[in-house]
Amino acid sequence: MALYDEMVKETVGFEKVIGVAVKHLGTGEEASFNGDVLFPTASVFKVPVIVELYRQVEAGKLSLDDKMVLKEAEKVPGSGILKELSEGLEVTIKDLSRLMMILSDNTATDLLVERVGKDNVNAAMQRLGLNKTTVVADCRDLLFDLVGANDLPEDEKTLGHYLQLAKSGTNKGSWSLGTEKNDVTTPLEMNKLLGLIVEGKAAGRVGCEAILATMEKCQTGEYRVPKYLPAESVKMNRKTGSLPGIRNDVGVITILKTGEKYCISCFTKGAPDVYAAEETIARISRNVYQYFTKEK
Repeated sequence: MALYDEMVKETVGFEKVIGVAVKHLGTGEEASFNGDVLFPTASVFKVPVIVELYRQVEAGKLSLDDKMVLKEAEKVPGSGILKELSEGLEVTIKDLSRLMMILSDNTATDLLVERVGKDNVNAAMQRLGLNKTTVVADCRDLLFDLVGANDLPEDEKTLGHYLQLAKSGTNKGSWSLGTEKNDVTTPLEMNKLLGLIVEGKAAGRVGCEAILATMEKCQTGEYRVPKYLPAESVKMNRKTGSLPGIRNDVGVITILKTGEKYCISCFTKGAPDVYAAEETIARISRNVYQYFTKEK
């Protein structure tokens, strides 16, 4: 059975809300389902952010040892640990990047987004040939839209205010769950970015290796791409994203026995059952692994 067939047989019931791209980085064999369709990135936008971060480090515009001081007003709702820590904490740029990618820490992310600049992230993606991939919102923007308060002045978008608004359970958003005025990409473009990172072309070789080393420590989305893969037989460099109806997982899988690598990018939007969406991603990931290893 062809690679495409192994993927698509798991998409039944999710044909309109899921997109997948897979590419073997040795043979070049690839397949996609809704590969050119735009999807909201959710926290997967943090991959373009860390790429631009390392591009700026290599250009001498900032240092990984630079420190930022945590302020109460900078704490962001959602995933992460920094929002729970004390104001005045000093954190290096390097540690912020680790928090962003490993724990998907939203406060760390927004501090880095402010430092590197969304326009610079988008310019870098354009130069790398990712013409549909854009970052226009940070985590605070996404989450406040989700609770119906995207029109608040910035100084009122505090952690405490968000927690009050979240009690209403709105979780609809005017744009944060769609592809208009949102952070977006396609499965094929994200796969391309992952491939460029592996090749040392998204940033410099040293920076790309650092990005992959950080992504190897990902602690989120264990029931998606990794669920059915034998942990002792693979290395995974991943980043996930989650919002209502959205379950994303992108990464590079290395088959340790042979050294073969392949990229896989899975996105959903408007999924009526996110747990079923995760299971679909997990089964697609399993089938792709078995296809490349000839294991059953």
